[in-house]
Order: sequence, then structure tokens, then C-alpha cells
Amino acid sequence: MTNSHDDIRVGAVRLPFIAVRKGWLMPWGEVITNPLKAQRLAEELDQKRGPND
Repeated sequence: MTNSHDDIRVGAVRLPFIAVRKGWLMPWGEVITNPLKAQRLAEELDQKRGPND
């Protein structure tokens, strides 16, 4: 993520930025507006997926 409105990509996890909601869409449908929290959750999701996924 280089700009505050970019998608967040960590490994195989991609969280798209939703401009209308001003946040990042999580896989379970929740929109996170805090970029630091969204980045942390993306990193946790990537670790849970493991190296083979």
C-alpha cells in the first residue's frame, strides 16, 4: 500500500479498498476503516493460510 486508498496485499491475501465505505473489505464482509488494523488483520490471515495456500 503506497497511498491511503490503495488495496492492501500481504502474501496471497488482498483486501480491496471500498471508496464508498472508506475502508477495506475483509473476507467475511466487514469493512475496516483503520488502515493499521486492516494491515494487521491481513498479516494474520496470511499467516493462518500457511505457505501451501
